[in-house]
Amino acid sequence: MRSRVIFPLCLTGLLLACASGPRATPAETASSDPGPVQPCSSSTPTDTEGGTVVNITLLDDKVHFSSDLVTVPAGKKVTFVSQVNQARCVGLSDDALLKKESPNPLLVPACGSASWRVRGKDLTKSSPWWSSPTKGDCSDAKPPQGIKETINGTLEVTGRGED
Repeated sequence: MRSRVIFPLCLTGLLLACASGPRATPAETASSDPGPVQPCSSSTPTDTEGGTVVNITLLDDKVHFSSDLVTVPAGKKVTFVSQVNQARCVGLSDDALLKKESPNPLLVPACGSASWRVRGKDLTKSSPWWSSPTKGDCSDAKPPQGIKETINGTLEVTGRGED
């Protein structure tokens, strides 16, 4: 009698497990970036745009920023220099810190660089940024959720400059 009840329950559970598909473990979720990430063949890109530089590097098979807190004088640039073969979108939570022509999120091409120009009339103010991998443009990019938020930081604008 007991086996008549257990067998249908086991069968039902197996069907549900198959129907819902495989479940990602935290380790799989963390490594779900599109394609393998490798360092660039050259040590640094040649088209650095100047300003305060934040390097995007590979350490222990994970992508990292060279600094989590970046301080930029008002009116100047912050340049993200990619040293990995993966394009990334870098978004700033408060884009009021950026000049109007600065895209948010910013597309940092693989093994390339891109920069934001910070507004010049802001007092000392900070805003968090986020980053996510991309295969295309950043027009639909949103802050990553959960375990994927492995690289993020804060942009701090100091002083007053000319706008």
